[in-house]
Amino acid sequence: MSETEQEPAFRRLEPLPPLHKTVQEEIRHYIIKQDLRPGDPLKPEAELARLFGVSRNSVREAVKALESTGVLETRRGSGVYIKDFSFTPLLDNLPYGLMQGRRALGELVALRKALEAGMIADAMQAITPQRIAGLRDVLAVMGERADRGEDFADQDREFHRLLFADLGNEMLLQLFDLFWQAYHRAAPPVHGRDPRQIHRLHAEIIEAVLSGDAERAREAVRQHYVGIEERVSDSAP
Repeated sequence: MSETEQEPAFRRLEPLPPLHKTVQEEIRHYIIKQDLRPGDPLKPEAELARLFGVSRNSVREAVKALESTGVLETRRGSGVYIKDFSFTPLLDNLPYGLMQGRRALGELVALRKALEAGMIADAMQAITPQRIAGLRDVLAVMGERADRGEDFADQDREFHRLLFADLGNEMLLQLFDLFWQAYHRAAPPVHGRDPRQIHRLHAEIIEAVLSGDAERAREAVRQHYVGIEERVSDSAP
């Protein structure tokens, strides 16, 4: 080949995804097109295989993958059904990713803080006297455990759930709880933090909510996260 001649240009071919992944997408599209709802049955494996023009094994692999992500559920002796939406399947994967670096954990904390601070004004409008009473009960237990130098992680989790429960937004509550669980699985051990100070920060959130001052409530939520952010930052490599 002479110096003036050039090889013809070819378009780089992208590798095709594995067949079972393609079938996963087809099943997702099928669910949407058929307007299937949580609790509705999915067509049997053999029918899906004929519908998509693939083997039953490919459908079986796709269904197992969609079960792992919470889209489908298999009921023994009954079949495969559409599952109600939940963030739960993400929980087992989130902490692993967070453990790869404190930056990711810090970003998770920042996101949770922004969401709680952003939603607190709406929560103040919706909260009921019964919910306030529940928050005070949880806060009292936190105070008792703090005075004894004991951990009160369960009460902390319940406090944040109750704070936003009257919004009636189940997806928001699931997301907040997902963040809470992921953080507590991946967070570094606590050293030197006074549990009484943590209790006081929660008490200030309640008082701010009762004051009716939305900006004061937002600032109380932000202050609650200062110590958490410092904890993550101090543990960074």
